[in-house]
Amino acid sequence: LPCAHRLLRSCFVIAIFSVAHVASAGVVVEHRGAYDTVTSTIESFSVEVPDAQREYGISVTAILDSGSGSLRVLDRGGEMVYQHLWSTRYSQERSRFPNTGPGAYTMEATVENARGEWRARVVALPARASLKWTYASAGLLIVLPLLIVAIAHRRGATIKFAAAGAAMFLIGRVIWFVGAIALDIAARFTLEDSISYGAFLWVQSILLGAWQGCAATLAVIVVAMLVRSLREKPAHAIAAGIGGGALEMLVTGAVSVLGLLGMFGGGPKSDQAQFLLAYDMAVTPLLPLADPVILAVQTICGVAATTLVVHGLRTRSSGPVFGGMVIFGAVLTAVGASRTLSLFGSESRWAILAVLAPVAAWSYVLLRRNLLAWVESPREGETALDAFTREHEAGID
Repeated sequence: LPCAHRLLRSCFVIAIFSVAHVASAGVVVEHRGAYDTVTSTIESFSVEVPDAQREYGISVTAILDSGSGSLRVLDRGGEMVYQHLWSTRYSQERSRFPNTGPGAYTMEATVENARGEWRARVVALPARASLKWTYASAGLLIVLPLLIVAIAHRRGATIKFAAAGAAMFLIGRVIWFVGAIALDIAARFTLEDSISYGAFLWVQSILLGAWQGCAATLAVIVVAMLVRSLREKPAHAIAAGIGGGALEMLVTGAVSVLGLLGMFGGGPKSDQAQFLLAYDMAVTPLLPLADPVILAVQTICGVAATTLVVHGLRTRSSGPVFGGMVIFGAVLTAVGASRTLSLFGSESRWAILAVLAPVAAWSYVLLRRNLLAWVESPREGETALDAFTREHEAGID
């Protein structure tokens, strides 16, 4: 718990600092338009490219409830060097900015009978050599969970319960994936054409997040019924939560390593993949640290939610089970909401942490409160939390 508290405090500082500075991180120019009523117009903007030797990227996002549009870039001689067409609903593209030399380019946005919003950004990309720093991110995602599990084992948590948590993670993801496909299809058939696309994205995030809460809770219940010793002590449930989070980090790290090896190993899509990674690095300060920190905070939420659900099963109380389900669902909802916000807001991956941090803080509070209710103080004058900490540090499981 003290480690979780220190991690949460550090994450809050990182999130506030990063989001506060991301507006200027790599962005050369940004233009946008919003139309509450059906509009047909052409708007022109100047784009100043200061360095002919540097690589730039352009990101164009449009969500139109009606009509169509396009964005063109004209060079200094008036020749079109870039074009992106928009259709009704959602359109997004990240591409290289055609830097043919320093000077003023013209960005021309055209909409016809359109109602909605669009944004175009030109971003200065980092040198390709700096992209290999992302190997550090993949390495952290592999080393960090192993270190966490090792520390937990040294303090009394057995590998048996961490393995049970890994099983919870796998079962929960399978259940969620199957149900998410059905939910997404149903939502698109019933809602996509009846509400604005922006509202649909929010509803989709909430629905998929709520289903994640149900799926993860069901997985915890199934494993806890099979491994009855999980319900004996809070340390067992905490170890299971750590095991689930550790497996997610390991899988993410392994996939990242394979992706990076393919990206830097050459191939027809290698250059485009490096460009997209460079764009992410341009808009996200300290990108190699982003995913490890985000997944570490998600693990804290998972530990709290798992402990709550197991505690509810032990006491035959629906309150803690519902609280754990809400935490499980809030995590995915927060991640989905941050991605929706990034369409016209910050594209930094640290924005995910900024949205997720309040959920993690709430999870920590609920975890602390339920540990007080779970652990009985065996010594006079000792609080329940003191008893749990003492037993845990003594290696009693």
